[in-house]
Order: sequence, then C-alpha cells, then structure tokens
Amino acid sequence: MKKIFLILTLFLNALALPLNEIATTMQTNIDKSLKLLQNNKEDKKQAADEIFKLFNNIIDYKLMAQLSLSQNYSKLSPEEQEKFTLAFESSLKKSFTDKLNLYKDQILKVKNGELKNEKRYFLTTSMIVQGEEKNIIFKFYNNNNNWLIYDVDVLGVSIVQTYRSQFGDILANQGFDSLLEKLENIVIE
Repeated sequence: MKKIFLILTLFLNALALPLNEIATTMQTNIDKSLKLLQNNKEDKKQAADEIFKLFNNIIDYKLMAQLSLSQNYSKLSPEEQEKFTLAFESSLKKSFTDKLNLYKDQILKVKNGELKNEKRYFLTTSMIVQGEEKNIIFKFYNNNNNWLIYDVDVLGVSIVQTYRSQFGDILANQGFDSLLEKLENIVIE
C-alpha cells in the first residue's frame, strides 16, 4: 500500500506545474500548439484534440465550471454538479475548436507574468492581429504548489464572466435543466 501511495504521489508531482515553470511551460505548449495548427490546417478537430492534450493537466475545468455558475453551483446536487462540469468542459472545448478556423498563422508569445498574491498569478501573452498587438491573460491559482488555469481573458474579456452572464440569464428564465440541455447539445464532432 505504501508503494502505491508513493508511486501515485510521484506521478501527481510530475504533473504539477510549479510557479517558476509557468512561463516556460506555457510558451512551450503554445509553440507546440501553433505548430499543430500549421501542420493540420485542413483538420482543425485533430489539431484541437492534440492541443487539449497539452493543456488538460493545467486547466481546472471544474473550478471554471463552478465560477461560471457562481453561487448557483452550490445549489446543485453532487450529481448535477458533475453533469454540469462535464457539459461545461465539452462546451468550452467545442467553442475553442470552432474558433480555430479564425487562426491565420498568428504568433502567440509570453510577455510577462505577475504574482498577484500567493494564490494568484497572471501570465500575459501577446498576439499580433492585423498589425495590432492583442493580449491574452491566463489566470492561474495555486492548488498545493500546482498552478492551474482558472480563467482566461481574451482581448480583455473574461471567459468565466462571459459564461456567468450567459448562464445566469438561462438559469433565471429557463432553469438548470434547460442550461444543461443546451450545453449537452453542443457536440464536438
């Protein structure tokens, strides 16, 4: 039993992203992602699947789902929370995959990182779009010295806040079952 625990601990630590490795890990993954996009111009779905493999271990989809529902998340049963989290992740990935069609050989570079406090770190990256620099900010939180992405600001707009606004409207007017149905009907082809 001790051996299993030790192996599991070593494996989980190998997946951990320490603070001092965020910028280099992200730039490496971004560079690999851009190369995948350049090499798979005809098959964006395949490129997206490979990109998700690079980033899945450093994105906290569950926390993003919780934040996107705000206080409504805690009102859900554990089963509803699980269903919502899975549907949210699938929807987020579908949205990302759809947006890959907008990619036109842009370069994304890490500019700088800022430790907001001992639990928050913002990594600013830049992309040149039509001759103008645009920023994308990856927001990380400290989860036992494993830094994970909990939100992304794309051109000044928070993904989590955008979803929170959309989901809040649906919850207020149509209820949770309708929201879940809408998310589950977004299928990644």
